[in-house]
Amino acid sequence: MQLRQALFSPRLATLLLGGSALGLVAGIILFPDRAFQASLQGLHLWWKLVFPALLPFLIITELLRGLGVLHGLGGLFEPLMRALFRLPGIGGWVLSLGYTSGTPAGAAAVGELRRDGTLTRDEGERLLSASHVLSPVFIIGVVGTGFLQNPTSGLALAIIHYVSGFVLMLLHRFGIGLGAKSAVPAKQVLPDPPNGPARASWLAHSFHSMRRAKSRDGRTFGKLLGDAVIASIQQLFIIGGCIMMFSVMLQILSHLQFGTIAASIGALLGMNPTDASSLFTAMLTGLLEPNLGAFAMAQLAQPLSDTLPFSGQYALLSLFLAWGGLSTHAQVKSLTASTDLRFSRFLVSRVHHGGIAFVLTILSWTPLTSWLSREIEQPVFAGRPALSTGWFNDQSSLWSMVSPMLLQFGVILLLLLLLSIFTASLFKSKRRIG
Repeated sequence: MQLRQALFSPRLATLLLGGSALGLVAGIILFPDRAFQASLQGLHLWWKLVFPALLPFLIITELLRGLGVLHGLGGLFEPLMRALFRLPGIGGWVLSLGYTSGTPAGAAAVGELRRDGTLTRDEGERLLSASHVLSPVFIIGVVGTGFLQNPTSGLALAIIHYVSGFVLMLLHRFGIGLGAKSAVPAKQVLPDPPNGPARASWLAHSFHSMRRAKSRDGRTFGKLLGDAVIASIQQLFIIGGCIMMFSVMLQILSHLQFGTIAASIGALLGMNPTDASSLFTAMLTGLLEPNLGAFAMAQLAQPLSDTLPFSGQYALLSLFLAWGGLSTHAQVKSLTASTDLRFSRFLVSRVHHGGIAFVLTILSWTPLTSWLSREIEQPVFAGRPALSTGWFNDQSSLWSMVSPMLLQFGVILLLLLLLSIFTASLFKSKRRIG
């Protein structure tokens, strides 16, 4: 406990941030051309992958929150979310966001819901961890088909990524892995009157919550639409700034000869020096940025085939996909900065998610990929071209995937609603029998 407090102390965080900022400025001065190219690379990444994946969902979330629809959906999802994860029903919307558009859409929604008091501190922290996943479009389409040139491997990575996230949610549901539960309550934003719809039917209660949330917000649709667009663009600019900063940082670190040191250490351990240098560079990239890290890890499959088994290489890739990269962690921190959600608990959950994903990949990779290869004749995203080392500069992007992602989002919401109805009916039947 004392070690954890020391690692996450404000003084140490300030020292690390100050040192990193100073090193970044020094690197930009020493390598201005490389820093400029790296910033352009980050800009391409933001525009082609992040912006189209997040913009429609951020706007829709803010609109529906102002119209009260989120509170109504929260009432509909309540039976399922309470029974499975001990979370409020509105968490179903946040999870759908995360599992459709990826990071940091869930963090943006959790930050807003904690600010208006809909979530308790403990619920917000657990939901922040649960919704911090990569989108299936990125894992299957970009990593699987583009980077690995193997859609089946991408599908297997996606299954392991989401199963490990589900396992983490269940552990948190029973209080395992996040330490002491927060005692900070949620504000009672929409209290039920004594004789109101709290005693009415489940569906009527949801509609009543929606009407009261809309009445409490009070904004006209025009005002709400303008605010939603402005807030979403501001959040995306913050995210873009983080991506560009970490791209520059990665470019600077790649020219500081850390790979040579890693090669020397690898030689002492009996590894091929070139393999050791490549592995260190890929792991450093994955530690800092998930998109570039996934590309770097994917390129290791053939060069390291004599040093690590394929399951071990994919386990490392799975670990870094679950970790998410310090770049997305910085985005989460900025989107939740004005709340009391503890960033230290979020970081601990990333380590746990990465560890679970690593173990699941080691245990299941060979049988899972063999089964998928037999069962799937036409791999998902098979029509997408393989991506080269200049993948971030080519014409491929997620703009063409916006409509399928919206459809996927709707399907996830529908499935959650059906499961919630089934859960509510199940509990009602048990009460009648009892």
